[in-house]
Amino acid sequence: MKSKKARALIAEFPLERPPLFRKNFDSKHEAKHCPRCQGQFICKANRIHRCDCSNICLSFETIEYVRQLYDECLCLNCLKELEATVTSLK
Repeated sequence: MKSKKARALIAEFPLERPPLFRKNFDSKHEAKHCPRCQGQFICKANRIHRCDCSNICLSFETIEYVRQLYDECLCLNCLKELEATVTSLK
């Protein structure tokens, strides 16, 4: 049980949880770390039509590049950066 002092501090300075870790977070989705940038993102691979990665059109070359280097999902920002880099090399 928390002391009166601890309860008063918590009431005065409530901790705000980051959006990824709020209790009402949809457990059907998964919080992941991007293997490229180490940033956190929500993977919705179980509902691919709602996943961020379904909102970007990657070239065949970019898809192959990502497949060769990474075993896990990448965040949308990294996918966009890689697509821009690979297409600029053509």
